[in-house]
Amino acid sequence: MTEQDKVRSILSNFEFRLRSVLEKAWAEWLEMPKKGVLSARSRASIMFDFIKRQALEEFDGDADIHVLPQGQTVKFLFHDQVLIRFKKANSKGIGSNIETQAVLEFIDPQLKIPDLVPEIFKVEVCYTLDRLATKVAAVSVTKRDRHSKLWSYPIFGEESGVVVPLPTRAPDPEGSSLVRPRKPIDKPETGE
Repeated sequence: MTEQDKVRSILSNFEFRLRSVLEKAWAEWLEMPKKGVLSARSRASIMFDFIKRQALEEFDGDADIHVLPQGQTVKFLFHDQVLIRFKKANSKGIGSNIETQAVLEFIDPQLKIPDLVPEIFKVEVCYTLDRLATKVAAVSVTKRDRHSKLWSYPIFGEESGVVVPLPTRAPDPEGSSLVRPRKPIDKPETGE
């Protein structure tokens, strides 16, 4: 079984909740007044705070998830095997960030996180916005080696669209049809 298969197997029961955290954070962003005057960098920073709060609320009390706060950030350990952090994806599809020592420890597969067993899989749950930055277009689980994507797979959750019931047609009064055919008009032949 590949590393990606192992991670996917461990996270499979959490995919809807992972995507839901990001969708709820984005909904919170959309409700924010005067967001149009903020830069993309400000949006990413505010979104991070919304994501962090939504994730803490979502995973609070779940025995299969350990919350690991570290300075300004927080990571989540699923089934003691998969360590995730939420990130906005850059153009390469990996988390966009400034390379601090903490970031380097997370994204470099050669470095081990202190106090964690070496078999921990470190991945990012990345969100991508649509071209106009109006919605979360994609969510993926991504493994990286510093600046390169090693593998990635999408999380679709259960968001396949809203089913809108179509109105039913009212019964025809007394069985009459609404479209009435015209009577053919008798035209004299012109002989042409």
